[in-house]
Amino acid sequence: MLAQYAPPGDFLIVRSVAIATLMILVVGSRAAAQDTTKTNGGEIHGSVMAAAGNAPIAGATIEVTSSLTGATPVRESSTPDGAFRIQNLAPGRYRVRVRAIGYLPHDFAPIEISSASPSADVGTVTLTAAVTQLGPTVITGQRQDVRLAPDRNTYVVGDMPTNKGGTALDVLRNVPSVDVDIDNIVSLRGNSGVIVQINGRPSPLKPAQLGNFLAQLSADMVDKVEVIPNPSARDDPEGVAGIINIVLKQKTDVGTSGGLTVAGGTTGHVDVGGNVGVQRGPLTLYGSYGFMRDRRPRRDSIYRQNLYLSPLTYLDETGQRMQVPLMHTLTGSANYQPGEHDEITSEIVFSTRNQPDSYAVGYRELDAAGNLTARSDRFTSARQNESNLETTLGYKHSFTDKAHSLEGELRLFRNKEGGPGSVIARDLAPDGTPMDTSALEKQTSWERPSENSVKLDYVRPLTDLVRLETGYKGSLQSYHTTLDTRVFDATQSAYVPDPTRISDFTYRQVVNAAYGMVDAEAGKFQLQGGLRVEHAATQFHLNTSNTTYDNGYNSLFPSALVAYNIDDTHQMKLSYSTRIRRPDDTDLIDPTAHYADPLNLSRGNPYLKPEYIRALEFGMQSTANRTTIQVTPFFRRTLDAVRTLRTIDTAGVATRTFANVSTSDAYGTDVTVALGGERVSGFAGASGFRQVSNAANLAPGLSASTFGWTARTNATLHVSKTVDLQTLLFYQAPMTVEQGKNASRTRFSFAVRQKLMQDKMSLTLRVIDPFNTSRETNTTIDPRFFQVSQRSRSIRGLLLSANWTLGSAPKVRKSEDLVGPDN
Repeated sequence: MLAQYAPPGDFLIVRSVAIATLMILVVGSRAAAQDTTKTNGGEIHGSVMAAAGNAPIAGATIEVTSSLTGATPVRESSTPDGAFRIQNLAPGRYRVRVRAIGYLPHDFAPIEISSASPSADVGTVTLTAAVTQLGPTVITGQRQDVRLAPDRNTYVVGDMPTNKGGTALDVLRNVPSVDVDIDNIVSLRGNSGVIVQINGRPSPLKPAQLGNFLAQLSADMVDKVEVIPNPSARDDPEGVAGIINIVLKQKTDVGTSGGLTVAGGTTGHVDVGGNVGVQRGPLTLYGSYGFMRDRRPRRDSIYRQNLYLSPLTYLDETGQRMQVPLMHTLTGSANYQPGEHDEITSEIVFSTRNQPDSYAVGYRELDAAGNLTARSDRFTSARQNESNLETTLGYKHSFTDKAHSLEGELRLFRNKEGGPGSVIARDLAPDGTPMDTSALEKQTSWERPSENSVKLDYVRPLTDLVRLETGYKGSLQSYHTTLDTRVFDATQSAYVPDPTRISDFTYRQVVNAAYGMVDAEAGKFQLQGGLRVEHAATQFHLNTSNTTYDNGYNSLFPSALVAYNIDDTHQMKLSYSTRIRRPDDTDLIDPTAHYADPLNLSRGNPYLKPEYIRALEFGMQSTANRTTIQVTPFFRRTLDAVRTLRTIDTAGVATRTFANVSTSDAYGTDVTVALGGERVSGFAGASGFRQVSNAANLAPGLSASTFGWTARTNATLHVSKTVDLQTLLFYQAPMTVEQGKNASRTRFSFAVRQKLMQDKMSLTLRVIDPFNTSRETNTTIDPRFFQVSQRSRSIRGLLLSANWTLGSAPKVRKSEDLVGPDN
């Protein structure tokens, strides 16, 4: 019966995943049968001594981390005689780290706890004192900046010098396989169909709106970024290329702490922010505020050869845009633990943006010999306003047996973006002298996306080696968009509506989904199988014409992962998932013409179908000393892939629209090298991929095959205990795309940081785009026209930031720390 919900061709995959899940349950049942006596859990014990003098170290911190989930279930301290004992551990593989102030940390190879061997004695751990100099003792600690795991890669970016004084978009530019273009559109592995989450929650904002929001979120508020290219059935299935999760700083663990950041630059950038955290008994509060002012000049140019006319004609178009946003962002969280097994959380993110926006563009029309035949210009002045509010309320209950939990969350999201604008268009003489005004316009547009959702997740161990996860999520998304355009009528001496550019529509989407997953360990294997069942109902209602487009569909999203631990330092994995990309409202569906200018417009397609993506990944990971290498070949097939098409009419008006092509295949390999060291640390990554699109269903000549690659390195040199130097270099090779090609892109920046006041204060100087390479060039090749478009943003400059840390050092509290003891 479930096969009727699956996208084309997924039935065999669903059946395979079901068989794999059954095998997992059989393995778990056999494991349970072999262990008929319930134990009180395993333990790891030992003692901590100083290398000099063999004296016991009291108060050393022992962290035990699950190799399967990555969670840290327990942190303990050594006793006055240096002894420690970690108890109530479920069977599995664990990583153990021992730390003490003034000593270098010690990491163990993974330790196995099983029913047959429930106790592990690690013996005496000898810690070596950190090198110190005469005078005041300075103790500094640094988290691992890069963590490569089977299901996701995590990059700790909160302390990167190249992010200081920047925005969340600058943070993403520092992450391997992630890119942000000149329009602030985020992509992963060259695909913009990626879902960006904030604290694990997907944003309902469209790519352009999301880019604006991330451009006003201070980098100082971001703690880490998780890249999940092949998510499981547990996660929301939206996104062709996967999920990028931005985790904000929040939830201090002890005492009172705070911080202050002030930054300014030669580009007109000003950034001021602060945060404070308080923990009193079972209540923890955290809040942050950021103010940012920026200056974002941009230049555009289009050179178009009109092939439909004989003799040929040309259009030479140049434009200059200036945006000066003023942004305020407020975040807050509250965590209350009424008992040992319960936790109540609440979070809020609120931001506003006020942005004057001006755009001046000039047009030169040329004949076949390149002689000027006509000249005009157009000046647009607007004021964009945006407000963004997201609130969540969550509850988690942990049962008495470990890893058995029930968690629920309510979420509310509201956004409003838009404002008034005016246009003056003029005809010019060949020397640029204004001849007359050809058009006066006033335009007001608003977009109001919102979402209400409820989520429930339940986790229960079936045996010592098998765990079941299941859950439900329901969401209601609504988008109300209005566009009012009025042109000046000289005969009436008044502005009158332009019916071709008036739009008022509502787009509603209701999604109900349920999922089930099984995680298991079998020797050196880690197994995971899951299935998500979903029903979606959408309605697009165009109020201006009282036209409604309804679409309802059912989907199955199977996922599977098999990881094999060859030894303590080598691992292989194979994962599969099915995902979806749903058409959004304005850009893809709205059939009303949206003007960039009279010669360039865009129009949506209300008949677009969702994309279904089948993704397969094979990963290999090796760790030696402080270096980790990860190689990930991947294959992705997209059914009904949405592509951008451009056409031109006999009046020289270019129209951008969207259509579904039959299939699009992408395959390639990601390589990431992470290095952790006292002198040099960082990461380097490269991604090569081929894309093959079959667009024969639309028109001949639109199918495309291309190969592209990107490379990125982010390296930090610890010049001394108080001076760090960091560089960022990114390169994207030229690529062939449907109807044309994209030129290569390069980005480079570096920063130096000086730590002061025993690391309570730091000064960071960033050199941004010193070679002025922030530009993009696209070529469109069509039987009717040939066009070269170039966009560049002036971001070259210096930015100086100062950061103060106040009070106790914050420690991040993870929700998975709330667990109950074993029976």
